[in-house]
Parts: sequence; C-alpha cells; structure tokens
Amino acid sequence: MRNITKIVVLFALFIFLSTNLKAQSPTQPTYEKKVYVDADQNTYVQKSLPLYLSFSTTKGGTQHPLNSKASADYANPMYLDTEGINYIRSRWAVDKETGRTIQPQQEILFEIYADGIAPSTSIKFSGAPKYVSGKTYYGKGLNFDLTSRDGVSGVEGTHYALDANTYADYNSTVSVGKEGEHNLYYYAHDFVGNAEASKSRTFTVDISSPKSSSEIVGIKYNNNIIAPSTKFKLTINDNLSGVRRTYYSFDNGKNNYYGSQINTYGLSDGEHTLYYYAVDNVKNEETKNSFTFYLDKIAPVVENKVVGDQHKGRYLYVSNRTDINLSATDNKAGVQKINYNIDGGSNNTFSSNFKVTDKTGAHYINYTGTDNVENKSARKTLTVYMDNKMPSTGIKYGSPQFFDRDTLFINKDTKITLFSSDAHSGVQKTEYAVDGGAMQAYSQFTIPGEGNHNIKFNSTDNVNNVEQVKESRTFVDNTAPEIYANFSIQPIGTKDGLKVYPNYTRLYLGATDKHVGTEKILYSINGEPLRDYSSPYTLDISELDTFKSNKKYSVKVVSKDKLGNTSEKTIEFYVGTE
Repeated sequence: MRNITKIVVLFALFIFLSTNLKAQSPTQPTYEKKVYVDADQNTYVQKSLPLYLSFSTTKGGTQHPLNSKASADYANPMYLDTEGINYIRSRWAVDKETGRTIQPQQEILFEIYADGIAPSTSIKFSGAPKYVSGKTYYGKGLNFDLTSRDGVSGVEGTHYALDANTYADYNSTVSVGKEGEHNLYYYAHDFVGNAEASKSRTFTVDISSPKSSSEIVGIKYNNNIIAPSTKFKLTINDNLSGVRRTYYSFDNGKNNYYGSQINTYGLSDGEHTLYYYAVDNVKNEETKNSFTFYLDKIAPVVENKVVGDQHKGRYLYVSNRTDINLSATDNKAGVQKINYNIDGGSNNTFSSNFKVTDKTGAHYINYTGTDNVENKSARKTLTVYMDNKMPSTGIKYGSPQFFDRDTLFINKDTKITLFSSDAHSGVQKTEYAVDGGAMQAYSQFTIPGEGNHNIKFNSTDNVNNVEQVKESRTFVDNTAPEIYANFSIQPIGTKDGLKVYPNYTRLYLGATDKHVGTEKILYSINGEPLRDYSSPYTLDISELDTFKSNKKYSVKVVSKDKLGNTSEKTIEFYVGTE
C-alpha cells in the first residue's frame, strides 16, 4: 500500500513539474548598455551610464580629462538627469576668426540624448474568428503582428517566442496554424540597451469542426420510414471552443436553427433528406451530414404544372395559351381521382390539361386528390394571373430635330429612344427595324444615312403577348448649308494669285440649305472673333466700309442650319491699287 502511495505522489509531482515547466517563459537575453550615434549624428546614451568628459585642442589629438571643481561631487563621472535631450553648455560663443564673443551673446550647446526607458510592444491578432470564454480561442487563418515603439533612440529589434524556449527576431506577420493551446512571449529593445519586460499571451487555436449525429425519436419502420409524428434528435460535440450553433434543413429548403428536436411538419409524402451540421464558436463548420428517409402521409400528393407561357413576378402570370396540368401519386392504395375548381366554381374531375378563365386578373385553382381507399388530401391552391393584354411601345427623338411640312428632320447625331410599358407581366423585350431590315433587340440608336427612313418597332411581354408593329418616319439631314459670297464691285486686278478690290468695296454673304434652312451665318475678319451676319443689333459686313486699309484680308464664314449641320468657307483678297 505504501509503495502504491509513493507511485501516486511521484506521478502527481511529475505532472505538476511538467505543467509548470511548460508554462515557464523563455529566458530573455540581456543587452549591453551603450552609446548609439544615428545617421543624423545624434548621440544617444543609456541614461544610467556614467559620463566622463574630456577635450582636445586639435581634431583627433590628445584627450584631456575635463574636471569640475564647482561640482566635484557630481562629476567624473556625471549622470544625465533628463529623459530625452540634454545639453553640455559653454557660457558664450566665440567667433572663430576674431576670438571675440559674438553679439548678441548666445550659448554653445552640445546635444546629448539620455534614454532610460525601454520600448513598448503591442500585438494585433488578425485573420481568424475569435471567441473568449475563460480562455481565448481563435479559428483558422490566425496571424499576429508586433508593433514596437521607442520615444528616444528607437527600436533596434523586436523578438518573440511561440511555444519555444528561445526568442526569434520578429520581421513580419507570423501565422499560427497548429491546433491547441499556445504561449506567446514578446518584447523589444532599443539602440542603447534598454529592453522591455517580456509580455505574454496565452490562446488556443481551434481548427477542428464539431461532430454531430442524428437519432430517430418516435415511430419508425425499417430504420428509415417514419410517421408524421416522428421527430429527430441531434447530438453534437466539440472538444475546444464549443458549439455555437447547429443547423438543419430538409431537402433543398432553407437552414433552420436546431433547438431540441426536429419535427417533419410541412413535409410532403415521400422520400426526403435531413441535412444537419454544427458550427463552433470560432466558425469551424462541420461537413454537412445527411439522413434519407421516407415520410408516409398516406393520402395522395397532388402536384400542379403550368405548361406554356408563364412568368414569375408579383404573381405567376399566364396567357390564354397556357395550360394547367394536375398529377397525383400515392404510396399505398393508388389514386382514384383528382378534383378541381376555378375561382370557387363548380367542381370538375381532372382528365386532361385545361385553361384558366380568359379574364384579365388573378385566378385561383383549388384541387384535391383522393386515393382508392378514400384518403383525401388537403386542398391546395395555385394562384395565377391571366395577362391577355399586349404591351405598348412609343418612340422619342432626341436633339437636334426640326419639324416642318409634316416631316420630322433629324441628323446622324440625333438619338432615337423607344419606351415601352406593360400593365401586368411586364415587358420581356423591345425590337425595331430600320428601312425594312430584320428586327433587332432595342438599345438607343441613331440613323447615319441621309434621306427618308422608316422605323418599325414593337414589344413582347413576359407571357409572349406580342404588340402589333408600329411605324415612324423621319428624314435624316446631314448636309450643311452652302455658303455664297459676292463683292459690291468687280476686282481691279490680281496680286499673289488673289483678286484686288478698291477700298470702297463691300462684301455680301449668303447661305442656302436644301432641307431645313439656314439658321445662322457668322463671319470673322483677319482672325477676329466670329460675329453674326445680319444681326438686328449691329451693322454687318455688307453695311459698313470695312475694307478701307490697303492690305490682304481673310474673311472666315461659318454657316449652320436648323439641325446644327455646319459649313465653313474662307475668302482671301487684297484691297488697294493694282
């Protein structure tokens, strides 16, 4: 008995020592307290180091100790009292050339930085779900980043130990993918030997999914045939962060939260599959489990099928070409008949496909099935909406456009828009054709070719009601006005290949447009800004003695028609003697 007791005590001691050894932090290195000069020639000294001052009368020459009688008790060595910048001072600055005190007087300051405070390191976990319940748990994809800051000399290195007895240098994001509990230690040291006290985090990585199983509670036959009153019970286990939620669904239905037991309310007679899976508190998701069973509700199951034109929107829209089909199955006695009525009217026995009442609006098809032992199914209703109306399409011409003589004139840049509407199932497509071409799917278009054009268009709704084809005619005018220019007198000669006119000549401008007429004539003399020709507010080129100077003239003329088609002409000539 005494030997057994010794064995138990030794085993407990072994467990205790193993646990405590594992929990011990790795040994943190010590760092030499030192002086550091950075790239900007700033000098940093570990604040607790003694300072012995000396000087030399030549650069790089013999060093002479600097002694202090006034502060003998506190010098040789001296210590810096202020964290951060300190100054070694000389009372007044002396000009290096004259040897005299500079004016105004100023001190000479030698900067030296004292650094007695260690860096501070923070940690950030990312990439994985987190859950805290006594312990801290993380899921898949866990990373951590360390950020170290130092207020004076700067951080020389950051170090960490993850489940290890020695520290590694931290350089970039660290991934933690191994499942189980982890002990993380980390710290930083600066350039003068100040080292931060090691910090630690303990956390658990959970990358395993929960496990669940199902059990039938209630009536069953041959292990997988169940009654409507039968329920399912799920058992779920998770070995780390714990189960957060369990989901289940039947067939292709939506997921539901699992509470205590699962009933089969709402399922139809026949074979079904129960799907279930669990998710733990760090989002590890179990592979979906399944159990296939047969639910026998005895009564026939009646189904409907919409054959032909149909569209699912606010309602199930149909046309007067659509057929309704009913069918039934029964797992035991077999189907005797299917009865139906439309909008609560007289009952009919289904024998072949039938149509819905050809009246615009919602209609309700009620139907039941009866098997050969008079088990009658619950009444079902199929709601459909009869859409027997065509859509309507209109046409709109953009700018530029001009209407005259019962003709709409446009040009190659005028955008043509078709707009359609349908009061019921909605527009499925809109099509158009230009000048007898094939009908094509509508998108906003233009007509580039000049001349008369015929546009045909129509729309089809979502149950294939087709609108009668509509037509619209237009004329495309891409031709700019033709510009004419006449002088008030014949030329008196030529110069450099150009005509020469006397200095009392006047210039008359005009433009004609074949289809929509000239809207505006503008002109510019020798590069001046364009101005209106025949403006009601100013005298124009034909009313003024504009060409009095003996020189070369260049007259730019621009003409626009009522669709913005623009032409341009330049007239060059000389004024003066031949």
